[in-house]
Amino acid sequence: MSMRVFNIRLSLAATALAILPASAGPGKTSTFPFDWRWGMIFVPVRIDGSRPLSFVLDTWSTRNLIDRKLAASLGLKASGSSSLQGAGAGRIPVAFIHDVRIALPGIEGAGYEFSTADLQPLEASLGVKVEGILGYEVFSRFVVTVDYQAKRLTFTLPEAFRPPGESAQALPIELRDKWAFVKAELVLPGPVTVQDSFMIDSGSSDAVDHPIVMNLQSRTASRSGVGIGASVVGATAQAASFRLGHYSVPAPIVSCCGATDATSKLIGNEVLRRFKVTFDYPSSRIFVAPN
Repeated sequence: MSMRVFNIRLSLAATALAILPASAGPGKTSTFPFDWRWGMIFVPVRIDGSRPLSFVLDTWSTRNLIDRKLAASLGLKASGSSSLQGAGAGRIPVAFIHDVRIALPGIEGAGYEFSTADLQPLEASLGVKVEGILGYEVFSRFVVTVDYQAKRLTFTLPEAFRPPGESAQALPIELRDKWAFVKAELVLPGPVTVQDSFMIDSGSSDAVDHPIVMNLQSRTASRSGVGIGASVVGATAQAASFRLGHYSVPAPIVSCCGATDATSKLIGNEVLRRFKVTFDYPSSRIFVAPN
């Protein structure tokens, strides 16, 4: 079953971020643990001095998101309205909150933009509370390293970042509509080799998604787009391998399909968790090192 959090496509201008000193690496970097639940990364986030809230760290999300009822209880004033494409079919109504202050362990900043939405359906489908999502705006301002094995995150200001050692391979990424794509190779039964650009999706528990699955006789019917929005008919099949840079992941499950053509090809956490991944959006690259 294909499972992810959101497909968020809104293009509003972001307010400039004022970064306050972090508690580690003389104000330039901070490392802290994260929770690993349902194949997703959960981090503690304080909004305007609130209690710690449970947010998903999601490279798919082009916007930061907060549950509508929670935002109201925190006294956050929403203005304007629009809609976004959910993980499944249909669109989700949202409103906007400007100039929000957030704090993660060792990191604090103001001027963030948030959108509100009803996240209760997501909690109902996953069985875990999701109070919000941190997306592109965070990745665009920090170099973010996810150590899946140690379950630790490191946020570093771009000017203080130093590339990891020789064990990590640098791969170029292309940012399209605030989504990060990387070139990779998928080998399917046949054999059929697919070389394509895949969206990097840390909000998905899938291994790989690609619509070519629908052409395979070995496919099994499934439901996709679980979470926000109506689920859609999909399929899964087992691939021979998935190659990312120098590294090959054997026999991943490939799923299909996303809510839109633009989001139907992705790499999810079932592949990413095999690596220590550094997201360096400011320099349009990622670093991957096998666990």
